[in-house]
Amino acid sequence: MTPAEATRPVLIALACASGLAVAGCGAVDSNPHRFSAMAENVAAIDIPLKPDSPRRAAEQAGLRPARFTPVKVAVMDPHAMWDARDVQAGIRHEVEDTGLRDAVIRVTQPVVQAAAPAVAKAVADEAVARIHAPLLRPASLNIPIEGRTIQLGAYSSPAGAQQAWARLGARSDLAGLSPVFETVQVNGRSLTRLKVGPVSTETAAAVCRSADVADAWCARNS
Repeated sequence: MTPAEATRPVLIALACASGLAVAGCGAVDSNPHRFSAMAENVAAIDIPLKPDSPRRAAEQAGLRPARFTPVKVAVMDPHAMWDARDVQAGIRHEVEDTGLRDAVIRVTQPVVQAAAPAVAKAVADEAVARIHAPLLRPASLNIPIEGRTIQLGAYSSPAGAQQAWARLGARSDLAGLSPVFETVQVNGRSLTRLKVGPVSTETAAAVCRSADVADAWCARNS
């Protein structure tokens, strides 16, 4: 046996004794013979001096057996960890939101129930007011059945005259008039006159004002 093998059990015993001594430093004041008892316990440990001797169980050596609790380890990749975190966060937020929603419902439900009759009455009154409201029609000129035509303008082409009437005829007070497109030659130029009728003598000036024609010849043309 080599010197190292011979002194190994002694070193182990000294290490155990040192550990026990340190652990019991706090209780020296209450039991002055504690270190002596610890030394006797360490000396009583049977340590074989031959490394190839059979090993003894902890109970046989006077030691307390070590108890191990198995730990379950789940191996997850980083992406799965992020997904699991999001799921847990979503569940937590959903629970919190549900609690907040229930609290809001409890607070507002009495107010809504108290205001329900007034709201229902206001809706009913508005519906009745819409049913009985008079139908208002835009003011329009009294268009006679028979009368003359008046000229609203002269244009360089028939298309220009038609576009002008499409713009003027959309007005409510001119909707009852009929357009007349008349092609004439004036100083070698071809013009298209836009006339409307039938217009009575009494309403000719009003028709000119509605068409935004301020010239005096508008009401005199026939």
